[in-house]
Amino acid sequence: DRNGVRTPMQWSPDRNAGFSRADPQRLYLPPIMDSIYGYEAVNVEAQSREPNSLLNWMRRLLAVRKTSQAFGRGKLTFLHPGNRKVLAYVREYGAEAILCVANLGRSAQPVELNLSRFRGRVPVELMGRTPFPPVGELPYLLTLPSCGFYWFRLAAPGEVEVPHWHEERLGREDLPVLVLFDGWMSFIRERVVPWRIAMAVRTREHFETEVLARHIEAQRWYTAKEPVKRARLADWALWEAGRASCMVALLEVEGGTETATYFAPLSLAWEDRDEERMRALGPATIAKVRQQARVGVIADALADEAFCQAVVEAIGAGREIATAQGKVRFTPTQAFSDIAGADYAGLPVGRPKAQGSNTVVTLGERLFLKGYRRIRPGVNPELEVGRFLTEQAKFANCVPVAGSIDYAVADNAPMTLGLLQAYVSNQGDGWNYTLDYLERFFSQQRAGAEPPPRDAHGAYLALIQVLGQRTGELHRAFAGSCGDAAFDAEPVAADDLAEWKTRVRDEVAATLDLLDRGLHQLALPAREAAQALLAQRPSLAARIEACGSGPGPALKIRCHGDYHLGQVLLSRNDFLIIDFEGEPARPFAERKRKHSPLRDVAGMVRSFDYARWASLRSAERSPEEHTRLAALAADWYDATRAAFHAAYDEATRDCGLYASFADARALLELFVIEKALYELRYEINTRPGWAHVPLQGILALTTADRARWETGI
Repeated sequence: DRNGVRTPMQWSPDRNAGFSRADPQRLYLPPIMDSIYGYEAVNVEAQSREPNSLLNWMRRLLAVRKTSQAFGRGKLTFLHPGNRKVLAYVREYGAEAILCVANLGRSAQPVELNLSRFRGRVPVELMGRTPFPPVGELPYLLTLPSCGFYWFRLAAPGEVEVPHWHEERLGREDLPVLVLFDGWMSFIRERVVPWRIAMAVRTREHFETEVLARHIEAQRWYTAKEPVKRARLADWALWEAGRASCMVALLEVEGGTETATYFAPLSLAWEDRDEERMRALGPATIAKVRQQARVGVIADALADEAFCQAVVEAIGAGREIATAQGKVRFTPTQAFSDIAGADYAGLPVGRPKAQGSNTVVTLGERLFLKGYRRIRPGVNPELEVGRFLTEQAKFANCVPVAGSIDYAVADNAPMTLGLLQAYVSNQGDGWNYTLDYLERFFSQQRAGAEPPPRDAHGAYLALIQVLGQRTGELHRAFAGSCGDAAFDAEPVAADDLAEWKTRVRDEVAATLDLLDRGLHQLALPAREAAQALLAQRPSLAARIEACGSGPGPALKIRCHGDYHLGQVLLSRNDFLIIDFEGEPARPFAERKRKHSPLRDVAGMVRSFDYARWASLRSAERSPEEHTRLAALAADWYDATRAAFHAAYDEATRDCGLYASFADARALLELFVIEKALYELRYEINTRPGWAHVPLQGILALTTADRARWETGI
């Protein structure tokens, strides 16, 4: 019974399975000759070449296990799910917790796990580094294939981003209760009889300091991330929007050291006549309300189907609603009828999705309603640029604008509250498509596979060439003269170049000072790169001084302002450019300023670099394998950057943006440095674990890697 382990080790399909060159008759036992398990079919050489082989699977498993001491030293706590075919336990070591779940059955099995002790944590699957939805109030549901297993790191809240597609569908159980005496009028002292004024004042104060303040603190679109002292009703309008009783509210939110204005439409639903609406509004409910014998809820109106449908109808009709101090205007564009069609009133409304500082709602597969949360004086750049591209430039590769919502008070600048666009079917954004592509490529190249052929990225690079072409066509649309001062191109003057350089020099000083103060919070590799960059301060200053616009004239135009792979949608092997809002942290006036189009090019170049490093972080690998794949990732980055530049150059020739793309490369370098500095400040403040990405990007321009960077221009 031990003869099987005395046969030669199956290294290769060669003589004696590659075990020795001896006469086969002189071996203690001959190699296994079985057609399925024999050495010609199963051997180390073949298994090393096959990414999904048992050998490589075990290598990956061991690499994952080495990332945490909790596996070997952690405290073991068994869970007791109702499904006895599933084994589940938690290993804890210090602050780290690893959840292990294994299906011992021969068929797929579901399991519900009581993880209430880890509420709010985000399970990250360790084999692929994929974040799962966070642990919530209910038992955590998983489905495992036959004999399958999961290892999860239970990441602390804020350590890992929640999947962008995740929606919280359960209403809170601990909601505050408001006692009303006259519906919305309960908050408005000017609209009640004198003997109820004091009651209205108390009700409104509780609503602003407790109910709204706590609700806003928990929202992704609240930018301050500090406790809210009060959310004052700065202005409001009561609107009977179809079946919905709504308050279109503007709030002055006092959080930390600043006061900002937020758009927060609210819906009031009563149980006796709106029971179905109340259930639908569950996840968006802000407070329960009581008025005598009636019970109801106040919720975010952007989750209310009746409100969203009424907004689209009001845009189509060009209506206005009077507020206490001004008015809310609903304005259609020339393209509204073509986009919305004749039957838009009955379109089904999807669940609202938070996207940073905005909330978006889809209406069927025809309309896309975006509500801006933090609002500022002036027309939002996304609306301004979107209308220009839709109505004047007729640019086909953007999402057409159907209408808008704005708020105006007397002679003050209007504020954009919302935007209505066409819904465009797509295959996802460029960022996720690129990460998926790199994941597939690396899985084919890991574990000693043959070097990739020269045209390994041919299909992907063809798409990137399309992206470069569309980017150039966008800039061509901005480069003409249309008689609108806000969009007419202007020549780049010497003062412009001096101003751009001064700004980047200031950002270098601010960023390196911040980096110096934050060295202690960086991991060792990033800390070493940071120290190298701090030592390169003179070289960085010299690079900035050497940047120029090149010989010949150049133009400054309206730009995208925040251009990266996440701002383009892949649709039918083409790209749609979206989200012309610009960098949210910058004021409107700065976002609307004309600039060199190379600033957008620099943003996309930095996005390619981020994709390279993000893909390398996606799974555990041995140091040798990581080094090999890092070299392949660098080659991919160079090829992608070169393909994008070449297509962009071809699309923008002879339109006057610059004399030639080659002559403009020094100016492009200036904007790449600027973008990387912006990224580095963001990472130090919010995600120190990612600081190495912009650090490497900046170092590439100041060290020996500079020659390689220039070859991709």
